[in-house]
Amino acid sequence: MPSYPYLDKINFPEDLRNLKETDLPAVCQDVREYIIDTLSDVGGHFASNLGVVELTVALHYVFQTPKDKIIWDVGHQTYPHKILTGRKKELPTVRKWLGLSGFPKREESEYDLYNTGHAGTSISQALGEACARDLMGENYKVAAVIGDASIATGMALEAMNHGGHIKPNMLVILNDNYMSISKNVGSISNYLNRIISSQVYNRGKTAFYGFLKWIPLIGPALQALAHNMETSFKHFMMRPGGLFEDLGFTYFGPIDGHDVNRVVQMLQNLSKIQGPILLHVLTQKGKGYKPAEADPIKYHGVTPFNKESGKMASADANKIGLSKIVGKTLIDLTNKDKRIAVITPAMIEGSGLRDYQETYPNHTFDVGIAEQHSVAFAGAMTNGGAIPFMCIYSTFLTRAMDQLVEDVSLMNLPVRFVIDRAGIVGPDGETHQGLSDLGYLAGLPNMDIIVPSSAQDIIDSLHFMKDYTEHPIAIRFPKDNGDLRELKFEAPNQVKKGKARLVSEGKDLLILSLGFMLPIAKQVAEILQSKGITTTVIDLFWLRPYDSELVHKCIKATKQFVILDESYLHAGASGYLLNEIPNHLIGKFLKTFALPLEPIHHGERNQILEHYRLTASQIVDDLLPSLQK
Repeated sequence: MPSYPYLDKINFPEDLRNLKETDLPAVCQDVREYIIDTLSDVGGHFASNLGVVELTVALHYVFQTPKDKIIWDVGHQTYPHKILTGRKKELPTVRKWLGLSGFPKREESEYDLYNTGHAGTSISQALGEACARDLMGENYKVAAVIGDASIATGMALEAMNHGGHIKPNMLVILNDNYMSISKNVGSISNYLNRIISSQVYNRGKTAFYGFLKWIPLIGPALQALAHNMETSFKHFMMRPGGLFEDLGFTYFGPIDGHDVNRVVQMLQNLSKIQGPILLHVLTQKGKGYKPAEADPIKYHGVTPFNKESGKMASADANKIGLSKIVGKTLIDLTNKDKRIAVITPAMIEGSGLRDYQETYPNHTFDVGIAEQHSVAFAGAMTNGGAIPFMCIYSTFLTRAMDQLVEDVSLMNLPVRFVIDRAGIVGPDGETHQGLSDLGYLAGLPNMDIIVPSSAQDIIDSLHFMKDYTEHPIAIRFPKDNGDLRELKFEAPNQVKKGKARLVSEGKDLLILSLGFMLPIAKQVAEILQSKGITTTVIDLFWLRPYDSELVHKCIKATKQFVILDESYLHAGASGYLLNEIPNHLIGKFLKTFALPLEPIHHGERNQILEHYRLTASQIVDDLLPSLQK
């Protein structure tokens, strides 16, 4: 069992604050080693956590947490924070069923103020905390930690605009590591890079120091003094942080975020300044672990790996992620039709689009963490004759609801929505579950919806969607894999609009199955067959428009019917389907098997299904009393 001389003495931030400031670099080394040792065994968010070790230690050393408030943006970089706030021994359970969340979680600790999984929220929350503090006459510090990708979101800039206007005492720490999950894009990213690497600044600084060095007798002393005056010098040379100061924040930085003592000193000094402040801190994702430093994208989230080599377990060569199937299919489609454009909000890697971007860089539009903009942008591209495929996670599409309604649906613009991570996503937990999309998509005018039940369905559907111009259309699928040996990329199957599939026939029960619940539906039918109960299974490949002819015919021919839907019960497909089925057939409806309307916590898909009684055997147990009457 490894020992960590300083970390072993720390269970809560007050233990950290009892140490000498000179001990902090050793504390950081222990925290970093503990993260590497633990995650090499269990996996989890990796590179981002290694990058914020010093910043986290400095914050808890200076701030009197939990009285003082630290609010983390996105939250996948909070493992050091969890280690220092009473959850060190639980880190091996991170992202596992009934274990620690991979994000801040209020239910876990008083040190976690908000359940955070989406970007751009922390400044709004910090501003709200600061204003509540002042309204109630309290006295404590408030800080938001936000990344250089997140600060470009509309919500973050709106919050800064508001904070700069009302000017409460608050601190925004801009953790600038040049990237979110993928490399950052956009003008604000370029602006931050200019602050750091301005040629005018660097040339001027070099010339200035060179001039001081050659002054007789006192030159070296003046040169040392100039290093301590560098912040003032930068203001003189290029006015760094001008954007933030124009928004009403006093800007400081950039400083080295891996110099823990420098960060501590800066935080102590800034606590004496009134008004909203932005501290620009430079960090490196993967800091302290060579493979992660070299490839922070690969090591953003890791499965168990060999600590010495960094090598992760090899995946089955015959398996391909559904996201990568999308990317490969879109390359094939663009090879034949150069009107295609692919749009994603900062999810090139997650949405399987890296090869597409490298093949067709001019057809790829990574808009950054700007979901609202991405949807309106896609709608406008259709008006110009392009064929946009909007690739987005289900959980992130909810951030663009207004644009879905106003800028696409009501105007009937034929955007092709490719919705990844639909259904249960597993270890990322409640902020990332894709359990609401079917409900709101089915409630939009003009929106057509495909719900594939296999990897081949995705290929077939994307080919169909390319030339589909009647309405906006969405395809949604889970985080899963396909078998390369079974896929036909070059010769996809023909898709007929509004046609479902009859999988099996029986007279006792009809199962209307949505998407990747189909294997469970088939298992239910097999178990019931062994008990003398025959079952019809329909794969509702098309949800909207749905195959009313087939569905109504099968309802008439069976005694009862149920719906299987990997969505929230009250935000899935049931409401739409039950309103489409004629009244004289509704009496045969038994129930919908879906997720209850509560936060669905992290864990493997099979664990979550079992917990909510959605495995085949559990569904059969629930059905038998009604079927055997």
